[in-house]
Amino acid sequence: MTLRRLMSLPARTLVPALITVVALMMVGFDHMLQRADYRLRVEQEQKQLLVERLGIEQSNLDQLILQNRPLQLRRAVAELALRPHVTHAYLTAPGGRIVGSLVRADLGQSLPDILAADTRGGAVLLDAARAPDNSLRVEVDASRAALTGLMALEGGHQLWVRSDLIQPFSERLHASRIELSRHAALILCWSLLLSLFLHLIWFRRAEQLTNAARALGQGRLDTRVDLGGRDELAEIGRAFNDMAVRLQAQHAALLDSERQFRAMFEQAGVGVARIDSRLGHFMSVNKKYSEILGYDDADMRRLDFMHLTHPEDLPGQLALLEALKRGDIREFSIEKRAFHKDGRVIWVALSVSPLWAPGTEPDYHLAVIQDITARHEAEQALKLERNRLSAAERIAGLGSWEFHATTGSGWWSEQMFAFFGLDPAGGAPEPEHFLKLLHPEDRERVAGVLGLLAQGATDVPLHVYRTSPDAGPVRHLRPSMHCVTDDAGKVVKYAGTLLDVTEVTEAALALRGSEERLRATLEQAPNVAVQWFDAAGRVLYWNGGSTRLYGWLPDEAIGRSVETLMHTPEEADLFRSSLVQIARTGQSIGPSEYLVKHRDGSPRWIEATLFSIPGLDEAPILVCMDVDITARRNAERTVEQERTHLRTLFATLPDLVWLKSPEGVYLSCNRQFERLCCLTEAELLGRTDYELFSKEEADQFRSHDERAMRTGQNSINEEWVTMRDTGERMLLQTIKTPMRDAGGKLVGVLGIARDITEFRETQDSLRELNRDLEQRVADRTQALSDAMKELESFSYAVSHDLKAPLRGIDGYSKILLEDYGDRLDEQGQRFLANIRNGTRQMHALIEDLLAYSRMERRSLEASRVDLGEVVRTVLNRRSDEIAAASVQIVGEIPPIIIRADHQGVEMVLRNLLDNALKFSRDAHPPVVTLHAAVRDGRAHLSIRDNGIGFDMKYHERIFEIFQRLHRNEDFSGTGVGLALVRKAMQRMDGRVWAESAPGEGATFHLEFPA
Repeated sequence: MTLRRLMSLPARTLVPALITVVALMMVGFDHMLQRADYRLRVEQEQKQLLVERLGIEQSNLDQLILQNRPLQLRRAVAELALRPHVTHAYLTAPGGRIVGSLVRADLGQSLPDILAADTRGGAVLLDAARAPDNSLRVEVDASRAALTGLMALEGGHQLWVRSDLIQPFSERLHASRIELSRHAALILCWSLLLSLFLHLIWFRRAEQLTNAARALGQGRLDTRVDLGGRDELAEIGRAFNDMAVRLQAQHAALLDSERQFRAMFEQAGVGVARIDSRLGHFMSVNKKYSEILGYDDADMRRLDFMHLTHPEDLPGQLALLEALKRGDIREFSIEKRAFHKDGRVIWVALSVSPLWAPGTEPDYHLAVIQDITARHEAEQALKLERNRLSAAERIAGLGSWEFHATTGSGWWSEQMFAFFGLDPAGGAPEPEHFLKLLHPEDRERVAGVLGLLAQGATDVPLHVYRTSPDAGPVRHLRPSMHCVTDDAGKVVKYAGTLLDVTEVTEAALALRGSEERLRATLEQAPNVAVQWFDAAGRVLYWNGGSTRLYGWLPDEAIGRSVETLMHTPEEADLFRSSLVQIARTGQSIGPSEYLVKHRDGSPRWIEATLFSIPGLDEAPILVCMDVDITARRNAERTVEQERTHLRTLFATLPDLVWLKSPEGVYLSCNRQFERLCCLTEAELLGRTDYELFSKEEADQFRSHDERAMRTGQNSINEEWVTMRDTGERMLLQTIKTPMRDAGGKLVGVLGIARDITEFRETQDSLRELNRDLEQRVADRTQALSDAMKELESFSYAVSHDLKAPLRGIDGYSKILLEDYGDRLDEQGQRFLANIRNGTRQMHALIEDLLAYSRMERRSLEASRVDLGEVVRTVLNRRSDEIAAASVQIVGEIPPIIIRADHQGVEMVLRNLLDNALKFSRDAHPPVVTLHAAVRDGRAHLSIRDNGIGFDMKYHERIFEIFQRLHRNEDFSGTGVGLALVRKAMQRMDGRVWAESAPGEGATFHLEFPA
């Protein structure tokens, strides 16, 4: 209801209000987007700062753990509180005991217990994802209120850190409040200006246009509007004025047209009325309509057309009117009966037309009537006489006709048109057309008769002729004719009849045709030979089929005895005895097979049926109807041979083969299956699996058969079978195939089986060997893993043992230099400086070895890394060193996303940048050029310097550990950095190579998976 009331407000109030509401919604949405953007920025910045800080602390904490200096560890952990927004920091030993914290009271306690009781948000550390060995994982917690960091350290130690995000987010919002307020004020100001413009300018002119349209709708066609201007409302105003002018002109024209049509309506020579289509009432009638029905105008307006229409004609008129309303027809005309005012029934011709436009609701229709009572009565009398004559002709099958010789025209009765299948509305056909209605064989004879009639002959021959088969059933018509002459004896016209004699003629033709068809059937039967014999076995009749079978012509065969036709005397005696038996008993014999001979002496097999028919005298005629079955006998012989070959093949197959019915009854099998069951095929037929095998085996066999029949596909299985004679178990691989006949009906299941017992035993032996081999591989892999762990322990032990004396040497040499330096001469001080330089070099070498070892065993985490962002981070960390050396950095890396370990990528870029700065320090000025691109799904990064370069023959050597091309006095280093780069790129599925020439600088290429 509130929305309906709101929509009922005028547009000059509603539109400004809606604009203001939309502006407020935009302000709120903009504020929400700004807050989300600030929160994301704060999370990214704080996460980057925490990662950098913890990355710096990692090496320091690892050293303190390896040196077993708990006090310094606690101090290093406590110093993390100096970082803004860090609220929790815990260093735990293996087992979860806290060895370093921001709060001294937490030391020595269990971390889960401390976090469970914490009320400052530290409990989120319990859900922090675990970090792999020697790696760092920093994530935003689920509530987005803090950062959680977990760093894996040496000896199983872990550093847990929580950094608050609410405070920096609030500071960022506070700093941006002026910008948010400015955005909101700007949006509201623009919406206010737009609302004011619409209210004062647009809607005031629209109101003038609305008032003018309302006046025009009330009938004031002289209304005009003048808005001025060239905008849309001004164009609508001008169009409104044009429409008002056209409406005035159309209104005047309609008034004039109405006067003309009313005069035509009243003076029309037919009755015209306007009738309500829904109720049937007369709305207006003209003078002629009232005269036809005898009512005056006032009486007609009180009546409806249903009361004036005869009840028998009313349903038909109402049905047509309903079709007119539905749009099925556009108008209709009928003849109907109506009641006159004096009670008489009159006939009128009615035409009805709709007065509504197509597709609109029906309202009024126009009715036009004419009085046709006198004409209708005359037509009825004439129709009665015609019906009587037509009925008489139809009953007698007689048609009458007339032909005027002088004009060539004619007349036909209705029955004449029925004879030839013509429509009486077309009139009597012309002579040329009439001839086409006759049978082609009779046309020439009838054309001669028509020619004599056209010449005025009085005596013409008349014959029975037929109608054309194209016009329907053929009729046989017998004509008769009478000449009508004038006083001078000249023929005026011919009158005559046609009598249908089809039934009599067809009966005679049918009798004669039956005899001819019977003889033709006997003569033309393509595959049946028919012979008639007397009691002595001599041929009396010989048809064409007999000629084709035996080779004798009818004249040659008639009179011959059966000995001439049979292949052997024995066959002749057998055939003669059959004829004697038929002559004596009158019963038929056959069909029976006989061996006869062709005229050329070749044998033929026939299948004959013998019976007797009455003759002209008392002696019966012995009939032999035979067909040639020589091809069938040969085919049967061939099939029997193929069946013998198939059974031989079936019996000699090395596999077991059998056939069962859908119910599981054995129908056939080969010799291999007989050996399995120790029964012959005859003994197996009719049995089931339950009679031959155990119930468990029989159930299994039956289930496989049913699955093949149910799915219609081959069922391949492995089945264990027990030999009946020895009790030995045998493994068979079986294929069960459903068998169907030509009609698709299931007739059985065909089974084929092969003994795979020895094959399965071989497979089991191979599986046992594979298990032994896999165990040996696992043992050797475990041994190799143990050796790798021992090697790692050895490397740490060696590095620790080496660092301890180095620290002693460095410390004592420093004491000597500070306390006794003034007592040493120049050479002694130089020796002492060399000792300290060697110590530092040795310490750097040990650190690089540890880094190389950690890279070897460290678990790298592949993630989406922005290569451009990592390059900028490394450059920012070396910004002081770059500025001090006046190094020019050329090129900027675009945002390229690669899949790699973030810390590994930073380490690679840091080492290559250090190399570029070190070897280009003598250039003037030093220049480092960066370039990156994506090609073929791989990201390529190149770092080029303009330093001293190297010979490409040492390309592989520079990536090997401890390999250096320059003296330490010229360029310091340990020879581990590039080896570490190659190892890291290999582990990240990447590649590194270099291009250089002496004195021309060096370019190092990196390739990462994009």
